[in-house]
Order: sequence, then C-alpha cells, then structure tokens
Amino acid sequence: MEHVNYIVQLNMAFERFHNDTRIKQGHMTLYLAFFQKWNREFFKTTITINRELIMERAKIKSKTTYHNFVKELNDWDYLQYYPSYHPARGSKIKMTIFFAKASQNLDNTVPEVGQNLVTSYKHKTNKNYNKLARPKNELVVLNFFKENNWPEIEGRKFYVYYQTKNWKLSKGLNIKNWKTAANNFVKNGFMTEKEKPTSPFNGFVDRLHSRKDKDYGQPL
Repeated sequence: MEHVNYIVQLNMAFERFHNDTRIKQGHMTLYLAFFQKWNREFFKTTITINRELIMERAKIKSKTTYHNFVKELNDWDYLQYYPSYHPARGSKIKMTIFFAKASQNLDNTVPEVGQNLVTSYKHKTNKNYNKLARPKNELVVLNFFKENNWPEIEGRKFYVYYQTKNWKLSKGLNIKNWKTAANNFVKNGFMTEKEKPTSPFNGFVDRLHSRKDKDYGQPL
C-alpha cells in the first residue's frame, strides 16, 4: 500500500488539470473513476480495473474514446497503464503519486476520517463572530434613545429585535458596539413625520376624524 494523502493527491491532480491545456473533460472523469477505485483499494501500488465499470463511472460510452484517454493519461504521466490482452484478466493501472513528501508532511494538518473539519481555533473564533456586545438591560437602551431624542417605542423595538436574535448581526455588517447598531436601526428603522413619503392616503384618516361640517349633498 502506497502512502498517499487523499486531499493532497486530489488537489494536486486538479491543479495539474488546470495548467494542462491538453486535458479534456473525459480525461478528468476517467482519472476520477480510477482515483475512486484506487482509494477504495487503500492506494495499492497497482490496481486491477474492470473496463466496463470504469467507463460507466467515467460516463464514457465509446471503447475507442476510453482507450485514447487512458493512453494519453499514461503518456502525460498521470498514471501508468498496463493493458491485458487476456479476456479473463483485467488491465492494471499504477497511479502517479503527486508530491508524496509534501503529502507526508501534511498528514498532521489534514483531518482524518470522522475528524471535525473546523479546527478548534476557528471554532472558538466563530463562536462570537458577528455578535454585538449587548447592553446591560433594556433601561440602558431606553436612556440612550432618550439622550438622542429618539422615540421610546423605537428603543423598545430595538431591544426586543436584537434580544430575540441573541444580539447577532446580519451578515455583511461589521459592527461591534450596540450603540452603533442603534444608530443604524434608528436611521433605517423609522423616520420622522417630515421624512415620511407622501402617499395618496396621507391625511385620509385624519379627514375621517375631522369635526368640520361637511356637505354630503355635493357630488363626489
């Protein structure tokens, strides 16, 4: 069994595909079919392949196309192909290992099967990511709104809104102080009477409650 790092090997293969102008989609799908077989056999030095199964996995329908792609992958050092001309014996493939030494050095940094892909450091960092330093209580918020001559009801809305969100910010916002968030909330959350947009219904309700005598005999 060869010492192969799954992630490093596959990443290096994709890097080579990207930089190799000769590579076509069929080469990549065929390589991945071989790679899957290789991985399932614990990266043995050589693997015996079933052409029909590999063609099915690689989504290749033509035998001629298959053989052309295998030969080219062999010629371009992606693998070594040992064809078998015996009907009862399968052909063999030896996959080229890319940067084996680098793979060994990275063993400690690549997660094993079942290991959490997020490091403990990142996990601790994400725990408080995008989260505000919350105020002591609602009264502190209301006093802040009062000092800025903002409506008390808006202060209550602000407190309840972020309290239910556990004081987490929306994505894309880079704010750490709840007072700054309050400023944004006020700016975007409500408008003074003078700032309210005009509408065909503005003043309609007020006119309904007006005590001014109306002449209902006039046509509409």
